[in-house]
Amino acid sequence: MRGILGLLLLFSSCSKNDFHRVSRATTVMETFLTVSIYDREISAERANALIDSTFAEMRRIEMVMTDYSDSSEVGVINTHAGKDSVEVSEELVSVLKEAAMWSEESGGAFDVTVGPIVNAWNFLASEPEIPSASKIRVLQQLVGWKKLFIDRHKVFLKEKGMRIDLGGIAKGYAVDRAIEILKRNNVKNTIVDLGGNLGVWWEGTHALDSSVAEILIRHPRKEGKFFGAFKAGTCGISTSGDYQRYFVKNGIRYHHIINPKTGSPVKDVVSVTIVADNAMHADILSTLVFVLGREKGMEFIKKSKGVEGMIVREEEGKLIYELSHGFHFVRSND
Repeated sequence: MRGILGLLLLFSSCSKNDFHRVSRATTVMETFLTVSIYDREISAERANALIDSTFAEMRRIEMVMTDYSDSSEVGVINTHAGKDSVEVSEELVSVLKEAAMWSEESGGAFDVTVGPIVNAWNFLASEPEIPSASKIRVLQQLVGWKKLFIDRHKVFLKEKGMRIDLGGIAKGYAVDRAIEILKRNNVKNTIVDLGGNLGVWWEGTHALDSSVAEILIRHPRKEGKFFGAFKAGTCGISTSGDYQRYFVKNGIRYHHIINPKTGSPVKDVVSVTIVADNAMHADILSTLVFVLGREKGMEFIKKSKGVEGMIVREEEGKLIYELSHGFHFVRSND
């Protein structure tokens, strides 16, 4: 299953005691979704109706942005690669422009045209195989965000065989859309969790200067254990890890976070957790920082306004982490 949870929530005693909670879970984008509303002024019936609306909206987004269906907007772009431009929604154009901006900012560490290489690794197969070096070299010619052209509502992939993969942005975008629906309906406190991509809206709070929720980070190497925790208020949060989709062959771990420039999984990072102004930015940044690696990645976090983060690496079997200045993390004793 894509997007196995990397984050969990524990609520502070203040929020737990002062607010009535209505929470429901389902699956969207092939991962788990939980929407929770904390508001004494909203009846359970009204809260459930609003949660239904967020579920419907996120499923709608999935049908627009999935690359698993040739009939989605992204699927149609992919099937017309190298042939014709495709007219798509303003929504998808906006997401693709955001992706292109971050691709430029990161020097291509984040690239939504990495689809051909992701498909070649096929991490969802029951017995994944390592693509040959020659195959990767061929597919690398089909990767490059500068070959993605956007003209008003029309999108064109320059070469046949190119594929858009929004795996590093769509879930975060969907979380933000859910939060917006709830805010428009006067929900003052809510948390949306889509496969470890979190959106927290808690009226009157800001990012890491609050203790609305305690965020537990899954241990990268111990199943069912936690690596540590930090506290957060209104923000977006995302963790990318080498433990989410991977296989081991000849003692080597191969995971789903691909460096577009090498066509292979990133080697020197175990996980990246990002706190940003919204869930989409956190989603993008956790991926691109992972690809940049521990040194350049931390530099990128530190120069990004309103962004905090943690990078975990492994040395001689031990996990070592580095934090940005405002990220107050407490490591577990496990």
